[in-house]
Amino acid sequence: MTTRRFLLAAAAVLTALLLQDTALTQLPLPGAAPDLLLVLVVAYALVEGPLSGMTTGFVAGLLADSLADHALGRLALAYAVVGYATGFIEDDTDRSTLLPFVAVAAGAVGAVLLFAGVGMLLGDPRVTLHAVGRSLASSVPYSVVLTPFVVPVLGALVRRIEPDPIRR
Repeated sequence: MTTRRFLLAAAAVLTALLLQDTALTQLPLPGAAPDLLLVLVVAYALVEGPLSGMTTGFVAGLLADSLADHALGRLALAYAVVGYATGFIEDDTDRSTLLPFVAVAAGAVGAVLLFAGVGMLLGDPRVTLHAVGRSLASSVPYSVVLTPFVVPVLGALVRRIEPDPIRR
């Protein structure tokens, strides 16, 4: 990752975090709020690969954890694992229109389950089967709805900032 791409990632994560905490959590939507940071992490993983997806996921999760009321590192772990796993399908996104939607949906399911699993291991009383089901039922569709607004835009920005010499 070059300096330009790093600065773009930092600006994107900070912007998404601000939008997440100020606007998206205030929307009167049923269930959980849309998870813009998760969609951004998956988008970076699809565009840049597993290492960038994992790094972006860890940093975005750690920043989100610092603003939340749960144990520090739970979202960082979930986002890092999701970013790493979805980064392995980076080359296929140029050929498929449906793949980013599937990757975001799978990433949302994985993030919710990892977050809940770590919460259960830490003894968080708020983690119940009902809460996990409700979170899955709302966060996965919301994340999929955000996909066409984040993944192609981020891909275009990354290619515009600095084209990848391997893909020329």
